[in-house]
Amino acid sequence: MEVSWEGFLDQIGLNQDIRQKADLKVLIEFPLAEPKTDLLISLFDYISSIYGSEKCTILWWYEPNCINGKNISKPYTKTISQDELKYLQDLWGRIAGDYILFLPEEFNLKVDTSDEEEFIGVCLTKYNQLLLKTPDANEVLYLRLNE
Repeated sequence: MEVSWEGFLDQIGLNQDIRQKADLKVLIEFPLAEPKTDLLISLFDYISSIYGSEKCTILWWYEPNCINGKNISKPYTKTISQDELKYLQDLWGRIAGDYILFLPEEFNLKVDTSDEEEFIGVCLTKYNQLLLKTPDANEVLYLRLNE
């Protein structure tokens, strides 16, 4: 069954002007949600062409904490390269059901929201493009703001 991500752009908190410039496409499919080495190598090829670097910062949310009766997830980051595919494969399986963002190496974490989808929207607005592993782990999406 194919999942449509059309409505996702509405969930990430973009204002109407930015939303009209936004484009989303499935970049790579991961059958059975398996982060196979050859697919991850392809992902790093895209990372290199999009960000102009062999490295990127990955960001994920893990272990929600209950604060004032609300579950708050803390974002974690790590700068990785293609040499660290095993780390990414392990993380992919460990946080199944959550997003992984692939951002420029020089990513700055100062984002004023605890909502994961809004956080993604802020990052898209700041960097004009990003790569995102979907929570079902079957796809990596490419989100971009057109000029």
